[in-house]
Amino acid sequence: LASIINSTGMVPALLPWDAPVVEVVEKADSFTVAEAVARLEEDFWQGRVQSSAAKRTWEGLTYQTSRMPPAATLTMDLMVATVSATEPGSRTRMESCKVLKRLAKVVGIEGTERLDALRTPYEPRERDIPSDELLAELLTKAEGHRWFWPTWALITYGCRPAETFSLIPNSDGTARVLSVKRKERLPEWRTALALPIPTYKETPERSVPWDVKSPAAYDSIKAKQQCDYWQRWIRTQHPTLFLYDIRHAWAVRSITKVPSTSLAAKCMGHTVSVHHNTYHRWL
Repeated sequence: LASIINSTGMVPALLPWDAPVVEVVEKADSFTVAEAVARLEEDFWQGRVQSSAAKRTWEGLTYQTSRMPPAATLTMDLMVATVSATEPGSRTRMESCKVLKRLAKVVGIEGTERLDALRTPYEPRERDIPSDELLAELLTKAEGHRWFWPTWALITYGCRPAETFSLIPNSDGTARVLSVKRKERLPEWRTALALPIPTYKETPERSVPWDVKSPAAYDSIKAKQQCDYWQRWIRTQHPTLFLYDIRHAWAVRSITKVPSTSLAAKCMGHTVSVHHNTYHRWL
């Protein structure tokens, strides 16, 4: 009371001890998209080794968050609008829902069930499998080109495109190759099996644009870059052909040539369940 009198020069009409108590509710922090992504980045790298594979994973996350203006205030309405702009049932929508839900949780924005409601089931589109004749034609065109040997190795052994840079054929129809799709871990060596197409049964001299000689030498970012170059060249030869179509062709060929599904799956570097789910149509 004395303080009020001293500052105003008068006695207040309402004495301080008679004034109603007003509960002050703190306003929740608001973040711009850029600030929220910075928090997400901090959360993502906490306790994680900054490997090339992890860096690629982070790039995938920022690809989804980049759909929103960095200076905009991050709200659930903005995230819902961003997801709604993607195609229902697409992989993009599935990833967008997943990443933005994680972003919302990091900065404490409620209402993530609205993102869950937009998350439609994703089914990869079934692709046409290239015939042995088409693959033979591709190899004929590739002879003498820097991508000839990796293309031959991909056709013959059915490994992942990025794995061909480490593949070393043996004389008994097998090959030593690194399994690169290992979450948070270094690649490990596995055995791949040759199922050559009739026209190319001989093993040409090994020639790779990037030679990966050990698990520690594998760089996921560089592998992606090399595969992008390779894919662009493939499309100049066959506009509708993808590198993974060639891997799928090996899997379909293995149905009649490999004694068991589990062996084929092991040679391809994935589990039997993944093998069945991916190739059930042909199996």
